[in-house]
Parts: sequence; C-alpha cells; structure tokens
Amino acid sequence: MKNIKSIILCLLCCLFIFSGLIHNGTAAAATSNVPVLHPVDIDNDGLPEYRIEANGWVESVRPVVTTKKYEHATYTYYQYKKGGRGFDLTFVKLKNGSLLYFARHTNAGKTEPVQVRITALDPAIEQTASLVTGNEKSWKKFMGASDSYASSVYVDGSKLFYRIGKAETYKSLGYTVYKEMPQASPATKHTQNDSGHVFLLTMNAGADTESATWGMLSNQPLIRWENQLAETKAAQLEFEIDKKLREDGAYYTNENTYRPYEPGSFYRNPANVDGLRSLAFLPEAENGIWFQNIASHLAYTAVQTQTNSGYWETYPRSEWLYQSYGIGYRYMDNRRNIDNATFLLHYYWVMPDPVIKKALDKWDTYLMDYAGRYGIKVGPDGLFVPDYVGAEGSKQSHTSLNHLVATMNYLYEVYLYNGDESKKQLGNRLLAGIQATRAQWVMPDQNLYYALYPDLTPHPYSDYAYLTRDDLVFSQYLLSRVNGHEDPDLQLLIDSKNAWLETRQ
Repeated sequence: MKNIKSIILCLLCCLFIFSGLIHNGTAAAATSNVPVLHPVDIDNDGLPEYRIEANGWVESVRPVVTTKKYEHATYTYYQYKKGGRGFDLTFVKLKNGSLLYFARHTNAGKTEPVQVRITALDPAIEQTASLVTGNEKSWKKFMGASDSYASSVYVDGSKLFYRIGKAETYKSLGYTVYKEMPQASPATKHTQNDSGHVFLLTMNAGADTESATWGMLSNQPLIRWENQLAETKAAQLEFEIDKKLREDGAYYTNENTYRPYEPGSFYRNPANVDGLRSLAFLPEAENGIWFQNIASHLAYTAVQTQTNSGYWETYPRSEWLYQSYGIGYRYMDNRRNIDNATFLLHYYWVMPDPVIKKALDKWDTYLMDYAGRYGIKVGPDGLFVPDYVGAEGSKQSHTSLNHLVATMNYLYEVYLYNGDESKKQLGNRLLAGIQATRAQWVMPDQNLYYALYPDLTPHPYSDYAYLTRDDLVFSQYLLSRVNGHEDPDLQLLIDSKNAWLETRQ
C-alpha cells in the first residue's frame, strides 16, 4: 500500500510541475499548454479528494501566487493575466479541512471562455439539493444527479460533501456594484467517469462582462438535512438569489436609490449580518460545517477590507444622503459598521484569532474618536452620534434610533466582555441622550420616528417595523447586566412601538 501511495504522489508531483504549481513562494513558469490542475487534499493523507482544473488561455500563463495565513483559514490567490484577460482563482483552506474556492474571469476584448472542471473523487451521489423560492427560500432535493444544473447544487456523496456554484455572468458598474445577467450564464454540466463525478463550468467573459463562481468542498456534511432548523437557516442565508458571495465578501441586492444602479445589481454590504446569524449554528455535528465556513470567510474578508482608519466603507453613493448632506461615494454607515463589529466580536469569542482582535481594536479606536469628533451634546449628559460620515465638506447627518441603540448595545457588549470602563461611559452617554429625548421619538399614532435631525427635530420617516424594537429589547437585557436593572425610558419606547404594532395586525 505504501508503494502505491508513493507512486501516486510522484505522478501528482509531475502534474504539479507541468502545470506550474510548484512555486516555493513564487509562481513557476508554465512550459506548455497543459491544464491548470489543483488537487485538493482535504484530510491531509497525501491523496486528493477533489481536483480543480482550468482550461483555455490560462494554460500557458504563469500565475502570480500570494498567500495570507490566519488562525482558522489560509487564503491562496492565483492570478493569471494575458493580453487584457484576467483569471483569478482563490482558495480558502479552512482549519477544519474544508475548502472554499472562488473563480473570476475578466476580459477586455472579445469573448473567450475558460473552462473550469471540478472533480469529486467519490463514486456515489446519494442526494442533491438546490435552492428554490416561493413564499420563502427552501430546498428541493433529489436522489441521484442530473446532467446539468441551472443553479448551484449541493451534493452528498458516500464520503464527500460539496457545493458546486454555477458560473454567473455580471457587468461591473463600478463602486463594488455588479449587475447579474442570468440569460448569459451557462448551465453547469455534470458527467461521471471512473474517477468520480465531474462538473464543468464555462466561464465566459467579454469586453463588458465577467464570470464568477464559488463553491465549497469537504469530507464532512455541509448541511445536516435531518436538522430542520439547520436546513431552514441555510436556505435563508444561502448566497444564491437575493445576495451573492465573492472572494471579497457578501453582496446584497442593490437599492434603487444608490448610484451606480441597474435592476438586478448587487453591491458589497459591509454589515455581515449573515455572518452573525451563522454563529448560532456553528456546532458542526448538529448543523453541518457550512455555517462555520461561511462565518470564517466573512470574518477574514472583513479584516481584509477594513480601512486604515478602522471602519468599513459602503462604496455606492446614496442619492438620499447625497442630496440631503452632500455625502458621496465610499462613506461610513455606522449601523453597518456596528453590525460588522458585533459579528467580529462574537466570532472572536468562539474562534479566537489575534488578527480579528486587532481589527476590533482598530474599530474601537475609530468609534471612540468618531463619537468625540462628531457627537452632538443632548441634555446635561447625553450624546448623539450621526448615522453617516462622508468626505470633508459633507454636512452632519441625522441620528436614527436604530443606529444609536445598536451602537450603545455594542459598547455595552464590549464592556461586559473586557470591563473597559470607557466603553461603558460612552454607552451611558448615548443612553442619556435617548432618555433626554424620549418624548420626541414617539409619533402621534404611537409608532416611533426613524430619526432626529441635529437640531433634534423629528425626521419625517417612520421607524422600521421590528428592527429598532428588537434592538431596544436587547438593550434592556444588557442594561440588566451592566446596571442591575432595566431602563424605564427605553421600556416606554418599547411599549409604544408594541401598541402601534397591535393596531397593524
């Protein structure tokens, strides 16, 4: 058996040499047109469980290879460039053995495809599942496999478990905005051979389009289908229809008040709410490995996209904010930043990494400075912080209740975690600001106003149906731990909102 393994390893090494993948930190020269081959060894036994190949113009190109190592994941980037064409292949090897892959094909000239072939070295397919929509997202399951797939497919084999995403076609609009072009996205072809099951993706790219795909490979169940809660949560979080996953983070459906905008477009949203929601499903034996893999990728892309100042940008321009306050592209939205920081804080609690801690420290420094620089004094001790910060010259924005409460909650969570008194003191000042303006938040019909302007007059918009109410309920839980009791002013706002909700039923 040892001799057989040695022979197989020698053959794999030969394939590595000819495909230019042995690089010792730099890429080796490609000597001939040989398919780009990446064996994937999930369990580190010296034998691959998967193969990822790329065919086309990339076969004769030497890639630039870079690596970033973290506590729970290692990112390896292969960048192929030739004559205005680009092909980026990113591997995210998780500490638990799983692999995420991301492929992106761009082309400044005529359409020229790259064929990506993923082979699962498992003879059996016991079940497949694809996402479908109705009143809500759910799964459609099949025994066995089909010849082609028009969407991503989850496969449970006899020993391997994997997600094969389709090759999606996009038009880049700039500022992290991409318009999906479903009619130009070819189906994924599936065949079986002596090695296992083969999935072929055609990644077309032309002068104004690009192709992108991602997948997940493992030898552990991605989703524990017997667990109804895990199955339902995975459907809600899956990046297939109303949101997308790329090598640099999560993309959400674009808003028609944003620029650039076209129907069917997506923008990178730094909030990482889906990462936070994944954390409750991390126990893999109960729920599957999918949640841990997604949370880890979103955590590390947050590290990678954090600005030197410590915050995370929203790239497209909001016409509302631009017209009202002169805030342009690449601005700071403190609710999205607080949501992301809360996610990173909770991720760090269960999966510690000094890199995550460093990102949180940078954000905390920014947050304290932001409150000191832009804060508005309210009452004798209170403080408001504006929702948005743009470039120099933009006006001070309003302060919405949900942004303010979420910021307060984050500060209290940090205090409860590490005892930082400065976080508690700032949280108390935000609370005092809400207490001083309690009556100004309540609308005549008992709903709440969305925001107050810097002069503390109400913004005409009404509040979200449940978001702020739920934030306030969580505030009461935190205050019972921080101060030993809940706050009556916050409870008045909660009761008012609940009374309004009862009239809507």
